[in-house]
Amino acid sequence: MKRIIGIILILAGIALAFVAYSRHDQEKTIIDLGKVEIKNENKAPSENTTLYYAIAAICIVGGGFLVSSKK
Repeated sequence: MKRIIGIILILAGIALAFVAYSRHDQEKTIIDLGKVEIKNENKAPSENTTLYYAIAAICIVGGGFLVSSKK
């Protein structure tokens, strides 16, 4: 049972890391007037992105510990 929970935690951690990475370099359109667009490129991580990275790391480490631990 511990191995199954560990594998689920590892997969959840990988998914959260992917979500954090995809949010890290988002480009948002601020104003769209016909052919004129003003965009904001967000290259710095936001507070939520850093939180996603931290939770992903905790899930991966915790899952690895559960998978590698003996009965």
